Order: sequence, then structure tokens, then C-alpha cells
Amino acid sequence: MLTAQEFAKHLDLAYLAPNLQEKDIREACRIATKYRLANVNVNACWAELVVKELAGTGVGPSAVIGFPYGATISKAKYLELEEMVCVGCAACDMVVNIGALKDGNYRLVTEEIREFVRICGSDCDTKLIFEVGFLTDDEIATLTKICCACGVDYVKTATGSQAFPDIRHVEIMRANLSGDTKIKVSGVPRTFTLAAALFMINHMQVRLIGTRSAGELVEYYIRYLKGGL
Repeated sequence: MLTAQEFAKHLDLAYLAPNLQEKDIREACRIATKYRLANVNVNACWAELVVKELAGTGVGPSAVIGFPYGATISKAKYLELEEMVCVGCAACDMVVNIGALKDGNYRLVTEEIREFVRICGSDCDTKLIFEVGFLTDDEIATLTKICCACGVDYVKTATGSQAFPDIRHVEIMRANLSGDTKIKVSGVPRTFTLAAALFMINHMQVRLIGTRSAGELVEYYIRYLKGGL
């Protein structure tokens, strides 16, 4: 059974709403530090603040790229990535160009993913956001294989701004994994349950879960370990 700390390291705290203010971002860092979560994931404008707030805590500062639609031009994504690496992000979550993928434009998709991995290098984890609610099973399988071939650290289900992912989407990702690429589940309701989190981690090979309720999940898990649930 996972310890509370091991469980916490499976969670990214996602604070990505467009109306968040500086006080909200500082609160996210406080929560993440208290529970020693894996990362705090924010919009790029907050990255420098999060890097400073999390310095020395063991929690990774993380930013989203091309969020939430993935439809910005490739050069804009690359510039955003370079800035995030420069300020000290430990991870970046980039949204795939969904339309290009569905058009079968694998050259553009693969080029963006290769540059994603190259720019982030070895010190910044790469998480490619699929937005599975728009994709067919074959598209999810193909994109997973491309990510693995390019050396992406995590394939990630969704942004949370569109349709929610389900177990079937994760099963397809898992069936097409290779190399060192892992799965991150995100884009779920904020009321993501402890039971669902534990099932994903223990039975679906999910390494990370991104959610606004990460702190509450660790609190529930601590109570569960003490027999209080």
C-alpha cells in the first residue's frame, strides 16, 4: 500500500482557470508544499512566480503550453517552451494540434512533439496533452505511439476545458505505451474521487493525476490510512 507521501507524488495540482489571481497561485503553492505534491501546474504567465514560491520545497513548478486548444502556431509554442525552461520550470504540458492530428498531418504533429522534447531537454519533463474527447480510438493509439517514439515523458488525457476522459481512453493509451513514457490523467471533474485515483494508480499504470483537488485527495488518503473513511 502506498504511503501518504508516495500517493501525493502521483498528484499534480492544476490551477488553470482564466480568472485566477496572484493570491490564488500563492495558495496553490502553499497547498502543494504542505502535502509535498509532484507539481503545481499553471498558465505560463504565473510560471516565474511559481518557480520562486516552490524553490527548495521538492515540488516542481510546471506550465501549460498552447493551452487549452493546441491551435497556436508551432513557433509560438516553441517560444513559450523556451521561456518556461529559461525561468526554471520542472515540467511543461503542451496541447497537441488537434485539428492537424485529425487531418492526418502527422508531419506537423511529430515535428512539434520532437521540438517539445528537444527544447525541454533532460531537466524539464514533457507531458503531451491529447484532448481525447475529440479523438477516435485509432487517433489516440497513433498519437501515443508517436509520443513514445519521440521520447515524451507523459501522455496526458485532456485539458479539462472540453470533454472529460474515461477509462477506455486510458486503456488505449496503456495498450500503446513503449519505452519510458508514462500516463498522466487530467481533465477530470474537480470532484475526482479517492477511489478513482487509487484505481487509476494501482490498476491502470497511471503515474500522475492532474486535478485542482489534489490537496483534498491527499487529506482523504491520510484519513483512509488511519481508518477514518
